[in-house]
Amino acid sequence: MLITRRTALRSLGGAVGLLGLSAGGVALVDAELLPGKSVLNHALGRCDAAPPPAALRGTPPPPVLGSFRSAARRREVRFAISYPPGYADGADLPVCLALHGYASDARAAIGAGDYPQFIAGAVRDGVAPFALAAPDGGNGYWHPHAGDDPLGMLVDEFLPMLASRGLRTDRVAVAGWSMGGYGALLCGLTYRTRFRLAVATSPAIFHSYADAHHVNPGAYDSPDEWARYDVSARAKEFAGLPVRIEIGAADPFAPAVRTLRDRLPDRGVVRIATGCHDNAFWAYAAPAQVRAISSALAA
Repeated sequence: MLITRRTALRSLGGAVGLLGLSAGGVALVDAELLPGKSVLNHALGRCDAAPPPAALRGTPPPPVLGSFRSAARRREVRFAISYPPGYADGADLPVCLALHGYASDARAAIGAGDYPQFIAGAVRDGVAPFALAAPDGGNGYWHPHAGDDPLGMLVDEFLPMLASRGLRTDRVAVAGWSMGGYGALLCGLTYRTRFRLAVATSPAIFHSYADAHHVNPGAYDSPDEWARYDVSARAKEFAGLPVRIEIGAADPFAPAVRTLRDRLPDRGVVRIATGCHDNAFWAYAAPAQVRAISSALAA
């Protein structure tokens, strides 16, 4: 549900009245020692990411939908492909994989940040076109689990399937949001020469296995699995990789992203701006990301 500033203020006022919060009480909410942080963020304008100019948007065609049998995931996997205006199924275009967040799916992934609209607008304005393609990856944080390997599915099954439909899988980027943002970083680390750019928006990363298990018990099957796929612990391995990370300053994952940033060989790949963990921030970041992806795929 979309929360307006007025609704947030009314909700916060109600919370203050019910809880009898003083200025010190608000500080406790801000420190997440009392509930209400999301309402407080909206009330204080911390979620007010600047909306992109409407002129940057275009009108994309409807996505192409389908499914394929995945041996890596041991199930039927649905997918969605978004083409820019003037292109259709079978087009010879480079491709950017789109990785969805937790409890989401392929169709939602290609709509994250309103990417198809910004791709349509960018192509209209002369930017090199590319297709956006997303598979269902489940809720396992895009890394291998016993009986389910969404990461292997992406590279060993989904990309060949896209090639069979005419897309240029020798020129590939990956973008993801939330859990998918973490997945995009993992793609870059795991397949160092495969992706021309990995774009992680609001990546859902954690400080520890205990934190991850508290938020999502299915994210990692064990502390050992966490250790293998902890991108912050492997921060030095990002040296030389084409990576772009963006997150809102009020995003609950921002503290862990700052920890990652401080360990990276190039801190400049991380951009933190006003915003929360929502599509408003993702749309704010999208136009520049789309152009960066286009440039990387055209190079």
